Amino acid sequence: MIPGGHFVLEHLQEEYKNLIREFSDDSSEKVLYKASRLGKKFVEQGYSPEDIVDIHMQAVELIAGEKPLLRGPQIILNSFSLLLESMMAYGLAYREYMESKSARFSDLEAYTRELETLNTALKQRVDELSILYDLTQVVNSSLDLETTLRVIARKIMEVTGYDTCNLYLADTEKKEFQIQLSMGVNAEAYKSHDFNSGHELIESAIENGTPLVFRDVKTEPGWKPAKGVNDHVQSWMSIPLVAEGKPIGIITLSCSKVKVISEDVLKLISIAASQAASAIERARLYEETKRLSITDEKTGLYNFGYFKFLLSTELKRAKRYGRPLSLFMIDVDDFKLYNDCCGHLDGDQVLGELGKVIKQSVRDIDFPARYGGDEFAVILPETDETEARTAAERLRASIEGRSIPNQRVLPGGKLTVSIGISSYPTSADTEEDLIRKADAALYQAKRKGKNKIAVCIKEQEC
Repeated sequence: MIPGGHFVLEHLQEEYKNLIREFSDDSSEKVLYKASRLGKKFVEQGYSPEDIVDIHMQAVELIAGEKPLLRGPQIILNSFSLLLESMMAYGLAYREYMESKSARFSDLEAYTRELETLNTALKQRVDELSILYDLTQVVNSSLDLETTLRVIARKIMEVTGYDTCNLYLADTEKKEFQIQLSMGVNAEAYKSHDFNSGHELIESAIENGTPLVFRDVKTEPGWKPAKGVNDHVQSWMSIPLVAEGKPIGIITLSCSKVKVISEDVLKLISIAASQAASAIERARLYEETKRLSITDEKTGLYNFGYFKFLLSTELKRAKRYGRPLSLFMIDVDDFKLYNDCCGHLDGDQVLGELGKVIKQSVRDIDFPARYGGDEFAVILPETDETEARTAAERLRASIEGRSIPNQRVLPGGKLTVSIGISSYPTSADTEEDLIRKADAALYQAKRKGKNKIAVCIKEQEC
């Protein structure tokens, strides 16, 4: 029997026994109506037809025991009409119950499907916002421009599902956007391709100030693929980067499959682009501040403070790996005469020109600096005194060959410099020794008639 609790079972058995007693005495419609109600109770309590028959037989047995033996068969016969009524009521009630249950189940299935759809959308939204949060956290904590650009590209590719991202930034000198980063499919090809602010799709995105999306590039008349670069692209998007109302760059995304981007994702991308633009401006400002802190304003070379730091760092490295290191000390010949004749403004222009010549004449691994006034210095890693002499002569000749305004006022009618050289480990062992001996060699060159180079050798007095 289905569990329903002893109390419920005893109550139903007692109620059914009383019903049979009434029916054995009076076969009225009132008793049949009660039987119908009792049938519904069986359904409500979860009993089966077999349970009803069992309860019926127990009740009949009890009633028959109470009545005279001669009435027993009649009681049993009458009770079957009552049982039939109860079973019919049970059947109707059970059908109604099953129909109601089926309807509720269908509603529940529909609700479950709706809930699953909402959960999927919610998960996607959480994932997207998580990516945006990660982007915000990283770009707001990083002041390195390259790191910032890479994080921006990677996160926006995650949001959109596109397989290529290119990031262009405004070049203040050329007044156009130049590629700074390419990530994904054909990245190297994009880096070498001239796809800058002059491209009509870039211009269109900048003018609109909102993302430009091509779901299928084959249907877009403005799409002009470049062979070997983006001819595989099926979907394309551009996102302007705007900071303080000024376009500072643009992100282009492409995908080798047709890609549908929802309005929610577009909104998310716009928010991410706004965050990215602010982070890029902050990183660029930091780099510019850092550059200015180590750069001499007039010449564009390293300033004296950074020169001292570099000399210490490079000398330690040279000692650690047993490698040579050389130092130039450079002085402009008769520069006071030029300033007195032409003024300090023209003198500053000459210093700026000298900075360019020195920077162009040394290697990428060398460190040119303005030491102070009209004196310059160059740190030459991995360079012994013989190699340093050759490099110094090349630099001296480059400066001598450079024309400057009013150079006729100078002796010989041209700008010249004198250069002193010291080297580790042959002539110096400390930073101070390198500077002092290169400076002493510089004045040797001056004493020899200027526009010359001199090398300090350890065995000689410098």
